[in-house]
Amino acid sequence: MAPHFLEPILAPASIALFGASERPGSKGHVVLARLLDGGFDGALFIIDPQQPEIQGQASWPNLDAVGQPVDLAVIATPADGLADVLRQCGRHGVRGALLLSGGFDRSSERGKALERELLEIARGFNLRLLGPDCLGIMHSGRHLNATFSNNHALPGNIALVSQSGAICTAVLDWAAGQQIGFSSVISMGNAVDVGFGDVLDYLALDRKARSILLYVESIRDARRFMSGLRAAARMKPVIVIKPGRHAESSRVAMSHTHSLVGADDVFAAALERAGAVRATTITQLFAAARVLSDGHLVRGNRLAIVTNAGGPGVMATDHALEHDLVLASLSDKTLDALDAGLPEHGSRGNPVDLHEDAGPERFKTALEACLEDAGVDGVIAMLTPQVNSDPLGVARVTAALARNARKPLLGCWMGDKQV
Repeated sequence: MAPHFLEPILAPASIALFGASERPGSKGHVVLARLLDGGFDGALFIIDPQQPEIQGQASWPNLDAVGQPVDLAVIATPADGLADVLRQCGRHGVRGALLLSGGFDRSSERGKALERELLEIARGFNLRLLGPDCLGIMHSGRHLNATFSNNHALPGNIALVSQSGAICTAVLDWAAGQQIGFSSVISMGNAVDVGFGDVLDYLALDRKARSILLYVESIRDARRFMSGLRAAARMKPVIVIKPGRHAESSRVAMSHTHSLVGADDVFAAALERAGAVRATTITQLFAAARVLSDGHLVRGNRLAIVTNAGGPGVMATDHALEHDLVLASLSDKTLDALDAGLPEHGSRGNPVDLHEDAGPERFKTALEACLEDAGVDGVIAMLTPQVNSDPLGVARVTAALARNARKPLLGCWMGDKQV
């Protein structure tokens, strides 16, 4: 199979950087520092006609002086100089350009005219553009950090695609504290050329990306978006968050991107039909990232509940049924194991009620039996701090089982001080 046309942009083997700078805090200074700090494993060429050296790295006056093919041009020059840089890239046969430059106000005629000019140049040379006005990209497999962010993504199996650079930095900052990694991070910016549909089409076949988190404010090509979304959602979990669900917030999004997706109920229906899951808050996006980074893929919706109290089990049952889960029917083998390892007053049903005096060994017996049951797709362990309970001991047992479990094992320790 031929490489995807976005491969030179999202996983380049060679990069030419335009606009590198010695001035601390500038985009050109930060992006060069990130490229060097990240340890990019390809060839890096700094293009600057004035300075022979920047940040201790040799530079070339132009692409002709490089004398080698270049996959991706990373451009951090002012917007007014972009056209000349793109013509130079086109003549050299560069395949893609990452436009970090700002100054593209779509509410002004000047901004629209500049975008049209860049597109015309790029199409004349068969050069694809990502951006402009974007944060940049990261690719853990290439040790690539071509952004002007303070963050370095840890290696992992989640792809993050966001129209907002600020959302990228917030997610990355949270993920670093949670030790959650990413296969790639892609900031779309104004998406004047390469759009969400193109990126989703690429990520659908990217083996390093086992799941996709998507932050969308506006879509230019709805047909292409839906095609890419369907392709990706058939292959792996896709979680989408789109603000502007109400008229007021939609107008705010319009002021940010100067384009709209359309009616929110239509967008929600389109996501459901494509097989994607919608999140409504950044907290939900964080939760999705944590679940997806665990490495378990849920194969069904049959849940077993193991608890040391009846009330929490009833509440969990209600919540599960309201979210299209079903209570698993425990097999005879599982029931026999529960009979052998639990006291007479324990429950043989689902939820499995271990009663208030359940300690680590009783939880271990019940959790092992449920995890080994072929009719169970996931297990939740619930503990409330009672007189004879051992919250820490049960937590250690549950964590040990979760490390080797082939299906999700979730913990819910209710309370605060004792748990």
